[in-house]
Amino acid sequence: MLTDLPVHEPTTEMVGRELELTSVCGRLEDSFLRLITLAGAGGVGKSRLAAEAAQLLADTFPGGIRTVDLPACPGPEEAVAAVGRAVDAYDPKGVLAPRPRALLILDGVEHIAARLAPVVADHLAACPWLTVLATGQEVLRIYGEQVVPVAPLPPPGPLFEPDVADVQDNPAVQLFTRRAHEVNPGFALTAENVTSVVDICNLLEGVPLVLELAARRLRLFPLQEVRSWLHRGGDSHLSGLVDVPPRQRSLLAAAEWSCRGLTDGQRALLARLALFRQGATLATAEKISPLSPAETAAAIEELLDRNLLRLDERQHTDSRLMMSRTIRVHSLAVLDADAEEASVARRVHTRHYQKLMHSLEGRFHGSEQQRWLRLAAAEHDNVLAALDQVAEGGDLAPLAALVGACLRPWLVRGELKAGLHWFDSTAQAMHEAGGPSGGEEETDLRLRARLHTGAGLLAAALGDHDGAAHRHRRAVALYKRLRDARAGALASARMGHALFRCGDQAVGRSLLIAARAALEGQGDTVGSAEAAASLAEVMMASDQPQEALSLLERAERIQRQNGEIRDLARTLHLRARLAWDEDDEAGAQSALRQSLTLYDSIDERTELPAALDTFALLVQRGAGQPQRATRLLAAAENLRRRTGVKVDGERWDRLQSAVTELRSQLGWSVFATAWVEGLRLRPKEMAAEALAAVEPGQGAERGEAAALTPRQLQVALLVAEGMTNRQIASRLKIAEWTVVNHVRNVMRKLGCRSRVQVAWAVGRRR
Repeated sequence: MLTDLPVHEPTTEMVGRELELTSVCGRLEDSFLRLITLAGAGGVGKSRLAAEAAQLLADTFPGGIRTVDLPACPGPEEAVAAVGRAVDAYDPKGVLAPRPRALLILDGVEHIAARLAPVVADHLAACPWLTVLATGQEVLRIYGEQVVPVAPLPPPGPLFEPDVADVQDNPAVQLFTRRAHEVNPGFALTAENVTSVVDICNLLEGVPLVLELAARRLRLFPLQEVRSWLHRGGDSHLSGLVDVPPRQRSLLAAAEWSCRGLTDGQRALLARLALFRQGATLATAEKISPLSPAETAAAIEELLDRNLLRLDERQHTDSRLMMSRTIRVHSLAVLDADAEEASVARRVHTRHYQKLMHSLEGRFHGSEQQRWLRLAAAEHDNVLAALDQVAEGGDLAPLAALVGACLRPWLVRGELKAGLHWFDSTAQAMHEAGGPSGGEEETDLRLRARLHTGAGLLAAALGDHDGAAHRHRRAVALYKRLRDARAGALASARMGHALFRCGDQAVGRSLLIAARAALEGQGDTVGSAEAAASLAEVMMASDQPQEALSLLERAERIQRQNGEIRDLARTLHLRARLAWDEDDEAGAQSALRQSLTLYDSIDERTELPAALDTFALLVQRGAGQPQRATRLLAAAENLRRRTGVKVDGERWDRLQSAVTELRSQLGWSVFATAWVEGLRLRPKEMAAEALAAVEPGQGAERGEAAALTPRQLQVALLVAEGMTNRQIASRLKIAEWTVVNHVRNVMRKLGCRSRVQVAWAVGRRR
């Protein structure tokens, strides 16, 4: 199809593509760049971006702008002919004299790129006045081709209790809310619906087509219904307007068009990769592929070229092959259509994670545990998928082994409630399967004992010490039947610690003393160090600081030697509390800094809040940094809400007293600002926030590194008034990017990490 205007001329304002539009226009204005290709996955807005650029640059191409809608052509030969007619239309008489610049838009070059490429190259060589702007999921691979990647709009990302001001400038949120308002004029982004809007934008990965189709549902349904429907996978059935190309009228059509022309082997590989919720590494893709290694490598390259897969680079782990939600849902449907292949694919996926977690289980200790814990975290959703598949199969022994291997990563990452469910339900299923005796096979007994132990540790991490004691008691009984004295002693020590935390100090103390002696007698130094640290906590509660210190020093020495990072961090936290009780503030802060550094090194989420609380109380009392103390308390509370960890009554009262004191000291406005800043800290930023605290006697919390320029002060004052970057740019009549740079410099000079902090700092100056 040939038109003299861009296909589907825009009737609504384009959202969130300002930088990409500037980039495309800049390339088109350069007469030396003759071929520009906008490449990206289906639905990201390539055609719309091309149309917008063409409208803006009408004067740049006095020779005319024409568009060929390639997917509307019946076949490759008809598409080639349409391109030829479009070029001839610029020069109907075939005159070779110089002509004014002209622009030819080739919309949708995917699937015929190989056939079209030499034709386009010939036209460019014969017509020096011609510029070609192509769009597609593939590129033409012609010499001199400038490829402009077009990605989905950046979604807001996971936010705890998001505020309208935080996300109103996010491109994905802007697009969704504007399209929602168009179909439902009463719709607006409010404090009541912002959480749902953020969730939808994150779920739909910022893909413009999907966001627009989802927003259209608000014509018929309330936002909460649309959100729930999308979470149930309803987006695969989203349909849209009829005046757009057929491939864009529904997500199913978009996915089928994107996968058009794939070989059976490529489809099979894509379907198997769709089982990986968090993507797969290249090595994993080779292992689970139904193709030979050479065929797999070629298929992956083809899928990457066609933007059906993307390679997501990770900072600390291997890059991962990812696919969009739309392609994943479509590929899973293709997989399920072939029952035999679906069974094989799921069996291969499950077996891969059984082997992986079994191999990793012994590596969650020692010098390289950070690496393996990060790998386990990256595979979390994939492992859950494997667990679901094993559970559906009904084979309990492999299920118990896989669940048991997940204990350490779940404890470290704070996946406590889900982990406890898996441990308890699997242990119960094994008990019921064993009949009245609960099963007498040694392997089954050992698996059940491991499950009860893991469940006890997860319950203790959640703050349910009574439940932890009950589960450890079951483990002790099973280890006695197995005559495993070492494992039984460790389970007994953990039961003793749980009983102590429940308030039964006498029994807890006696169990810990006996268990520690047994573990030392059997040469289990790591287990004896854990028991010693727990016993030290009992001694601290019994006002025996010297005995507690001796136990902690011994535990610390063993844990350092064995590379037990998490246990060592916990021991150092106890040492900090002991030092604080003894009025050794410097010693307490030193131990806590070490503890936080260790927790941060393994991305610990479960025990980190308690260490942050202690550090906040130290900072509040000794360093004169009430705002930082407030931020740390808020961050700890936020993380506890995410993980479900409960705080013991006495400690909770102490924390609430500190919060009340800080609110009184700072005043409501400053306290609220600092508290919100703490809530917004991401887990990876929390330890850094604490470690950035000024040590006692080293000065105030924030100095002013340099004076603001008059323009920077002007921008800072407008930030304090709540204006966005765009509003500030309009007020001062400067570019938005200039405002961004001014805000960054203001934050650097004032030592601020957010616009809220800038607002407070400017208010303080005034």
